[in-house]
Amino acid sequence: MTINAETFSQVLGKIKTSVARKLTSVYGEEMNYEKICKEFENDLVGIVSFMGEVSFIMLIMLKDEHIKKISKHFVGVEMDSHSDEIGDLISEVANIVFGDIEMDLKEINLHIERSLPTILKGKDMQPVLRKKAPSIILGFGKDNVLVELIGTTDDTLHKKPGS
Repeated sequence: MTINAETFSQVLGKIKTSVARKLTSVYGEEMNYEKICKEFENDLVGIVSFMGEVSFIMLIMLKDEHIKKISKHFVGVEMDSHSDEIGDLISEVANIVFGDIEMDLKEINLHIERSLPTILKGKDMQPVLRKKAPSIILGFGKDNVLVELIGTTDDTLHKKPGS
């Protein structure tokens, strides 16, 4: 499905609402959408692919200061990117934060499925795709948690294996 400007605006609105709602619950403070960002600042990245009537990739980019707040609020123990259980925690956070997007997009008659999250550890990582894909980085809350939305450029990206 080719996405037009109106559909993109609806998708982006639903994503901003979903992500803000779930970041607020895992972060323990209000995490509204604040601004479009240009920078990549992260110590851990959680990546989820969405496939279906519209296809895109989403990344949640967390710095150690975000991870400490989330872990303290969410599991009661302060962790950072070097903690042994950090992969499990951030995988669960990515599932929670991106989980409602499927349901919210159904409200505008778009049906998608999402992958399990992949977690990457490193400093200021950014995705490199084989074609220039449209993307937008959204900043949430006063601590500027970054979420990137990367769209498709053609039908060859985000395909299920064997299709």
